[in-house]
Amino acid sequence: MNEGWFVGIDAGDTAAGAQRIRERRAETPQEWPALAVESRFVSSEAAYYDALGAATRETARAAAAESESADDKQLIHAVRGMDNKGRKAQ
Repeated sequence: MNEGWFVGIDAGDTAAGAQRIRERRAETPQEWPALAVESRFVSSEAAYYDALGAATRETARAAAAESESADDKQLIHAVRGMDNKGRKAQ
């Protein structure tokens, strides 16, 4: 697939942009900012980088949230509980 992550979505739809970035891969590098302007996704290359930045930050937030499961949180609380109990016993 060599279609830009931005094709078919609104520049302000950060969640859709994040999903596209996670799911799509380009076969070869392209002039993505220029293509985004040509396709009227954004009005300028600066606006493209703003949209890309917002989408990639959302992608990172989602990945971090997925990696922190409920089991991880329970383990952290258990370790903290044992640590606190050990301190009180001293």
